[in-house]
Amino acid sequence: MIDLQKISGLPIFLDKKNLELELRGDFPSVKKSARTLAELEPYLKTSGVGSGPDPVYRMWREAHLESDDQNIGVRNLRYDLTLLAQGRINGDEFVKTAGHFHEVKTGTGLGYPEIYEVLSGRGYFLIQKMDEAFSRAEEVYLIEAAPKEKVLVPPGFGHTTINVYDEPLLVANWVGATMSYNYEPYKKYRGAAYHLVGNEVGGIDILKNSNYGDVPEIKKIKARELPKFGLIESRPMYELARDLNKLRFLNYPEEFANDIDTKIIYNF
Repeated sequence: MIDLQKISGLPIFLDKKNLELELRGDFPSVKKSARTLAELEPYLKTSGVGSGPDPVYRMWREAHLESDDQNIGVRNLRYDLTLLAQGRINGDEFVKTAGHFHEVKTGTGLGYPEIYEVLSGRGYFLIQKMDEAFSRAEEVYLIEAAPKEKVLVPPGFGHTTINVYDEPLLVANWVGATMSYNYEPYKKYRGAAYHLVGNEVGGIDILKNSNYGDVPEIKKIKARELPKFGLIESRPMYELARDLNKLRFLNYPEEFANDIDTKIIYNF
């Protein structure tokens, strides 16, 4: 068991061999689930269920302590953990999450944002913006994050998490608790606008997903600290449970539209 208390701010322990977490504190309402290889099949580059880890990843939703339960609930927020296996699916595609978009908040024209933190391993976050009809990809970015680094998914962007390394990947997220998810574009096009696959010499190839037709060139960008929202490497993201005003933007993106614009967040 690997002790992740210092990096996560929570009494959680990682069992890499069995792709499990042990939560040793008072967690009142955790909802555990898993995404099997068969369930992930519609989102894969290659159709059909072949080889790969199964389950592909596990999720622990509402993974907060009893002492923070009331404050988090009143603010309509949720803290989750997702643990991805290592390895490849159907021979070459790296393990990933299914991918989804968030609903647009009524009257604002803005989708709900989300924030992630890597707790163990290294992760790639592929985020993409599409037109209103989800018929065309307009912007695609790839963000690599190491432990303690945070990633903000801006309004209007879908996202998937990818593990290209030879160890499990554990990420945490804060998100609005009651918004809805849209998985259909990722299912329709069998994943994101690009697939990350392993090549014969042990490297990573980034391949355009031909199901999208023409797609914009993918841009690699770096995870950045965002002190205004408490997203700094020296502070575990869970500690924001004691400073929830910093997370107001997750449910009220219209109040922070300039601060959470993609070009501002990632400085380009």
